[in-house]
Amino acid sequence: MNTIEEQLWNYIDGHCEPAEKLAIETQLAIDHQFYSTYQELLAVHHELNKLDFEEPSMSFTRNVMEQVKLELPPVALKTKVDRRIVYAFATLFIIPLLSIFIYAIAKSDLSLSSNMPKINFAFDVHKLITPLSVQLFIIVDVVLVLVYLDGYLRKGKTATQKKGG
Repeated sequence: MNTIEEQLWNYIDGHCEPAEKLAIETQLAIDHQFYSTYQELLAVHHELNKLDFEEPSMSFTRNVMEQVKLELPPVALKTKVDRRIVYAFATLFIIPLLSIFIYAIAKSDLSLSSNMPKINFAFDVHKLITPLSVQLFIIVDVVLVLVYLDGYLRKGKTATQKKGG
């Protein structure tokens, strides 16, 4: 649509300002082409006003509304953390800690005397915890978390596919 048609439609619909309305009326009086375009658009406007928009019958509307009432209302999503996830993460961190503790006890000197039991925890930590061992520990933990997360997401994906389809 060009600007002349837009101006005329605004004039026909009554959506133009008084100054614009006056300019269009003077243009209609002067320009024959402008006036013929106005007459065509006015005829289309009258035809559109004559049309009766079809509405569905009341019984159809009532039936649709009854079907809507029968639908289950949407339930608010509540996130529930699976206990297996919590146990898996706890296991990922407890097992390495327990293994280090057991290794420390195994390497310590357990000389028992009659006075008081002595446990010697004096060992060189720097020999055990090297940058390489820390990096390996972190890499193994990250890989285990990614494997578990992949399985969990695949399980959720298949559950939503079964539910949706």
